[in-house]
Amino acid sequence: MKTKAAGKVLRGVPMSRGIAIGKPFFFICSEDAVPEQPIAKDQIELEIERYRKALSQSQRDVKRLQLQLKEENALEAAAILETHLQIMQDPLLTTMIESEIRKTCKNAESVFHTCHLKYQKKFHAIRDPFFRERDKDLEDISRRIMGHLRESTRISLADIPKNSIVFARELSASDAAAAKPGTVIAFVTESGGVNSHAAIVARAKGIPYIAKAKLDQVEHLADSTVIVDARTGEIHLNPSPKLVANFQNLQKQLKSHFQTLEKTSTLEAETFDGYKMRLSANIETVTELDLLHQYRANGVGLFRSEYIFLSKQNFPSEDEQFEIYKRVVQRMEGLPIVIRTFDVGGDKLALSQDYSPDVNPYLGMRAIRFLLQEQNIFRTQLRAILRASVYGEVRIMFPMISGLGELQEAKHLVREIENELKASGIELKKQVPVGCMIEVPAAAIIADILARESDFLSIGTNDLVQYTLAVDRSHQAASSTFTPMHPGVIRLIKHVVAMANRYGKPVTVCGEIAADPRFTPLLMGLGVHELSVASRHLPFVKHAIRNTSIISAIQLAEKVMEASNANEIQEMLNTEYKRTVPEDFFHNIA
Repeated sequence: MKTKAAGKVLRGVPMSRGIAIGKPFFFICSEDAVPEQPIAKDQIELEIERYRKALSQSQRDVKRLQLQLKEENALEAAAILETHLQIMQDPLLTTMIESEIRKTCKNAESVFHTCHLKYQKKFHAIRDPFFRERDKDLEDISRRIMGHLRESTRISLADIPKNSIVFARELSASDAAAAKPGTVIAFVTESGGVNSHAAIVARAKGIPYIAKAKLDQVEHLADSTVIVDARTGEIHLNPSPKLVANFQNLQKQLKSHFQTLEKTSTLEAETFDGYKMRLSANIETVTELDLLHQYRANGVGLFRSEYIFLSKQNFPSEDEQFEIYKRVVQRMEGLPIVIRTFDVGGDKLALSQDYSPDVNPYLGMRAIRFLLQEQNIFRTQLRAILRASVYGEVRIMFPMISGLGELQEAKHLVREIENELKASGIELKKQVPVGCMIEVPAAAIIADILARESDFLSIGTNDLVQYTLAVDRSHQAASSTFTPMHPGVIRLIKHVVAMANRYGKPVTVCGEIAADPRFTPLLMGLGVHELSVASRHLPFVKHAIRNTSIISAIQLAEKVMEASNANEIQEMLNTEYKRTVPEDFFHNIA
C-alpha cells in the first residue's frame, strides 16, 4: 500500500525515553451517541442493578490490569489504577448515579453520561495540572463503564500484533496499562503531557512514547517500518536499512545504560568522595510506596493530600481522612513522611457546589489562605493528621506561606489541636514537626524569619519559578519564558538554603528541578541536603549523585552564581551532565 510519508520525519515531544523499531498500528476509539430512554417505575431497580453490574465489571477489569502491572514491576502504573478504583467507589459513581436513575426514570447510560458531562465541565474550568489529570482519569473510567453498560467489545492494546508502534489521537492510562511490552513497543499520539498518567504508565513499563505529533501528515503507513526515537522526539517513516542498523546499535547502548541505573538504584545516594544526600519521594496514593521501598528512598518529602477528595463534592470527614493517613503512615515502615495540608484554590474548588472559582485562582484564596479562612476544613484535616501521627514519623507542611503571620497562625492551630486531642485521651508521642513551603518570592526573601519559626523548609520550585518570573506555567505562548535556569530563580534558591543552614533547619527541594539530573550537582553545590522527587525519578537522580563529587558540585554552583542569563546556566548544566551519561542518551532531558 502506498504512503505519502515515505522517508519523512515527524516530530513530537518525548514523554518516555527510548528507541523502538516496528510496524504501525492505528488505535482509534469511536464514541457513539448515547441513547436516552424512559424507564418504567417497576423496572427502575432492575436498571440500577444493571448499572451496578457494569460498575462491578469495570472494577474487576482494573484489578486485573493492576495485577498485570505488578507482575511487570510497573508499580507506579499500578498506583495510578488504584486511583481509578477509588473513584469508582466514590458516591459520584455509586449512590449519586443510582439516585438520579430513580429521580429521572431514565436509562443508566443517559444518566451516567449526563453526570459525567456535568463534572467534565467543572474539571475543564480548572487550570491546575493535578486536577486536570483527574478529568482524564474520569474520562477513562467513564468509557470503561459505558462499554459494559452497552455490552460492547472494547478494543484492547493487549490484543494487537507483536512489535507494534501504536499511533493514536490520545492515550488513556488504562489503555497504556493494557499494553504488553514486546507487543506494544512504542506510543505516538497527537495530545498528551509529560506528567499525564498515560506518560507515567508508559515510563513505568519502559515503553518509548512521543506526544504532540501531527499524525495528519501520514496518509497510510501500511506495513512499512517505523523508527520512534523518544530521545529526540523524531518518528522516522520508511527509514533506510542503514538508518535502521544505526538505531539498532543505539538501542543496545541505551539498554546497557538502563541496566546500570537499575543496579545502582538500591545503593546509597552518596557522591564518590563520600558526601551523602537524602532522597525522598513525592506521592499521592498509598500504593506508590511500593516503588519508594524498592528504590530505598529515605522517606516521603511531599504527600499531596489533595488527592483524597479527587472528584468528591465535599471535603472528606475527619475519620475518612484519618484512615487514609493512618494507612499511609503505617506503610512507611518507620520512615518519615511530610504531609502537606490541602493545597487547594479557587480553580480546584470548582468541583464543590459550595465554592465559586476565583477569577485568578493562582493569586486568590489558595492553599494556606483558604485554609485559614475556612478553619473548619483546616481543623478537620489537622486533627486527622495528628491522630495518624502516633503510627509513625509524621511531619506537617503548610503550602504557599507568604508571611510570618500565616505560619504562626497555622502553627498555633496545630498546637491547640494537639492539646485538645491529649485532653480527650489521645496520647501523642511528641510534638509533630511543622514546616512550610517556599513557593513565592516574598517567602524566599524572608527565609531567615521563616526558618527561625519552622522545623524545616521545602522549596517548591514549580510555583517559585512561576511567581518569580510572572509566567503562568500552563500558558502555552509564554512557555519558553518559564525556566528554572533563570539567574533570579537560582539566587533565590541559594538564599533560602543559606538561611535554612544558618539556623540549622533542614531544607528540601521538591519541585520538578529536583527530578532533573542536570540540576542535581548544582543543588548539592548550593547546599541542599535533600531532594524529593516522584519515585520513578529516584534511579536517575541517585545515578547523578553517585557520579559526581561534592567538590565539583560546589565549583559548578560558584560558576552558575556568576552567570548572567539562563542560556549560560543551561550550557553549564548540560556540559556537566554529559560527563555522567552516554552521549546518545543525552537528548531532551525531561
